[in-house]
Formats: sequence, C-alpha cells, structure tokens
Amino acid sequence: MLIPRSAMWGALALCLACGVSRSRAEPLAVRQAQMQRIWKEYLLADDRSTQHELLANKPIQPGAQQRRSLNTPFLFDQIIDHTGPNQTTFQQRVFINENHYVPGGPVYLFNSGETPASPSYLSAGEPYTLAKATNGMLIIMEHRYYGSSYPVNDMSGPNMKYLTVNNSLEDISYFIRSARAFVKDAIGVDITPNSKWIATGGSYSATLAVWARQKYPELIHAAYASSAPVLVEPEFYQYDQVVGRALPCAQSIADAITVLDAILDSQNRPLIDRWKRAFGLQDLKDDADFAGALTDHLSSTVQYYMPSAKGSDSPDAIAQLCSWFDNTRNIPLQNMADMTAAYIRDNRINPVAAYSSNAGATNHALHQDGRAWFYQTCTEFGFWQSAPPPPLRRLRSKYVTSEWQSRPCQAFFGSEITGKPNSQSINEQFGGLSPNVSRVVFVNGLHDPWSELSVAVDANISKKMSEAGKNVVITMPQASHVVDFYFANSRTDFGVDIARKNILAAVELFLSQD
Repeated sequence: MLIPRSAMWGALALCLACGVSRSRAEPLAVRQAQMQRIWKEYLLADDRSTQHELLANKPIQPGAQQRRSLNTPFLFDQIIDHTGPNQTTFQQRVFINENHYVPGGPVYLFNSGETPASPSYLSAGEPYTLAKATNGMLIIMEHRYYGSSYPVNDMSGPNMKYLTVNNSLEDISYFIRSARAFVKDAIGVDITPNSKWIATGGSYSATLAVWARQKYPELIHAAYASSAPVLVEPEFYQYDQVVGRALPCAQSIADAITVLDAILDSQNRPLIDRWKRAFGLQDLKDDADFAGALTDHLSSTVQYYMPSAKGSDSPDAIAQLCSWFDNTRNIPLQNMADMTAAYIRDNRINPVAAYSSNAGATNHALHQDGRAWFYQTCTEFGFWQSAPPPPLRRLRSKYVTSEWQSRPCQAFFGSEITGKPNSQSINEQFGGLSPNVSRVVFVNGLHDPWSELSVAVDANISKKMSEAGKNVVITMPQASHVVDFYFANSRTDFGVDIARKNILAAVELFLSQD
C-alpha cells in the first residue's frame, strides 16, 4: 500500500527480475501497489522460488485430484456485493499451508491487501513462523480486485464500485464462516471447531486485520498487525516529519525546496525549464508533476530503511543519500538536482511514463494492482503525502498538495468519483487511533513514516491500547515498514529478533485466553 515510486530500483536492483515495468505510464499512487509487491518479494527472496515460477501455477478447484503443492491456489466462491443486490459470486484465490497444523491449533488468515497473494508467505515471514511455532494452519486469501481475484471483467470506473473496505472485510467474514467445508474439500483436512482464528497482515492488510477483529470478534480470536495505519488521513503531511527526523541532511533538502518553490512561483519559463533539465525532468510539462517527481527517492529511502548489517560492505542508504549534499561548492538545489538526475539516469526511468499525472487513465484492463489501490485512495483513504502547513519544515514542494494528487481520480474513474475520500466515515466506524479492539499485537518501526497513523504515534495512545493486557504494542526504534512481518533473514542487530520473540509471546498469551 502505501509506497511511493521509489529508490528501490537502485537498492533492490536484483528485484528487476520480479517483472514490474517502469515504462507503463501511471501517476504516483497507481504505482504504489507495484512497489509494495517488489519490497515484500525482495524481503522473502532468500526463502522462495522466483515469483514468476510461483505465479505460473494454474489454480485448481477444491476437490480436484492433483498432487498437493503449496504453490497452487484454490478458488473460493466469494460474494460480489455483500451489502447490495448483486449476490452472485466471483473466484477468489486462496493458498493453504496445513503442514504444521494439529487439530485444535490456530488458523492464521492473511488477506494479502493491495498486492497479489503469493505462496511465498506460506514458507517464510512472521505468519509462517507463528503458525509453525503454535501448531497452526496458515491461509492466504487474495484481496478482491488484486492479483487474479476480480468480480468484474475490466477496471473501468463503474466496475470499481464493489471495491470497498466493508466488502473486503465481509470477504474475510464470509470466508471464515465457509472455511471448514472449503478447506476439507480443498485439501482433505478438518479445521476443528475449537481452532481459534488469528487475522494477520502488514501495512494496509494489517489495518484490515485490526478492523476485522473489531467487527467480527465472534469469528476472529486475535490479530497480529504489522505497521497498521489505523487512522485514515487524506492530508498525510505528517509523513515527511518522520522522513525529516531520519535524514541528517533534511535541512539542506528543505533549503533546496524553498528555492525551487520560489523559482516555480516566478513563472519564469526559461529559468524553470533550465532547472527541469538539471533534474533530468525536462520532458515533464506540468510544473506540479515536476515538483512531485522529486519526493520518491527521499521518502522511500526512509520508509524502507534498514541499517547495514555489521561487517557488511553495503553502504548505509541514508548516509549515501545525504552524501549528495556534502558538496558545499554548490547550493543545495544543485546538489538535489545532481542526485535526482543520477537516480533517473542510473535506473533508466522514463520521467513521462513514471511521473505524468493522468498517463494510463484510459487503460481499463485487469491485473493493474496500482489502479485498484488508486481507486481506494480516491474513494476512501486519501493518504495523500502532501506538503505540511507552515511553520513545519517542508521536504517536498508546496505544489505537492492533496488536490494535485487527487486530480487524476476523475480522469481514471469518471463520475464514480464525486468528491473527497470518505475517510471521516471510516474513522468514525473504526475509531481512528483508538479502535475498540482487544487481543491485537500492534508492531511498528519508528523509522516508518506510516507509524504516524498508527497506535504507536503517541505514548498515551499506546498505553491506553495496552491497558490491562488488552492489546500488546511493540515498537522498534531503528526499524522501518513491515520488516517484522516480511523480513526473511536472521538479522538481529536492529531489534527485529526481540520484536519477534515478543510477538510470539503475545500470540501465545492470546491463544491461552477464552
């Protein structure tokens, strides 16, 4: 969810084999789900086959007589519109790992959120670790409108109406109610009536896990939520405040942005065009698109930051970024231009394809995860990472507003977009930073800008949420976005190992409760 177009093309060069094209023209929000998938697949890369091999397997229907493979999805008949007149069904992909299940053991349900479901997570990552440690079964269900789970035949505006938070939550509820018969038919294993269900997820899927536990406490015994933004915030200017605290060169970046905005304010076309050329962005005609293109490198470096392993020759990502501003012979704006131009050149980015706001709006084909996520931001979430109001320090141009980021919504989805995202209603329904929920393990890395929308944002909120053992709140000061959930390697030098021990202890405590 929740990823800007990022510097991972450099840091994660080995993931170019994951098959995501940079050449398809999409606005910033539309690219988010693509980059989220790359990050998750990268973190699990040590423990899996390639994604191409995994996703090449054809789905099978429950009951089909074929050799059992964890890589093979089953198809669940999901209701298209749980609260509306269209009660027909579509096929939703489901992956199951029952290898460690003992009758009476828990069932961990991972809705894959804004990325395709992948069987990678059946054998690596924290949900798998928990299932193995607690004699549990792990089930991954694909979120509607992502991967290959579509209730419609194209992604035109009118066909997106079934993509809502409440339909997605009802998907979870309906699946759990149907799971005993479905799993028995699919793999011949009985889920015993005393097995407790634990919803789990990372990022947006973690938020779904929290809300599902809150909405269906009779079905879901507990939840494990990694980096869950439980507050829906359309004007998400707080994102940059975390970025600024993490970057030693933040003031130099802010100084560069101040000068850039003065240049854009001047409407001096020759001067503006000169600086566009300096940044390698001369082909972007819209000045706001130009300003918006400068944010990805900075934000993703922080959001996906991990300290270099001890004894490693790998450069520290934050130190590497800030080294561009060590050249005191240049003004900060020139240093920022040199950094951005090198980033674009080294990663062979087509600026028009990557950063033009409305490009790709008329492509209604299926299998566009970024388009689905963009629809969710347009209609319910926002999450627009915008410039903060004065006197807060700005690391992105004042031209990067929520209005600019939401402007393509109607171009993509037409009259289906009638106003601002319905975020207030969602916060009222689920409680924002104070969800009325129990038996949830909340985990956040404080290097993660999305922690500003989590229960970890304030000590008083964390204390309230964990009163009398009602929930458990775990923070990792040096960690970033969802590293406890997806990170496959045995790094022990920045708190992930301690967090995982505490996660397991909390889950075991919750399982001991009735």
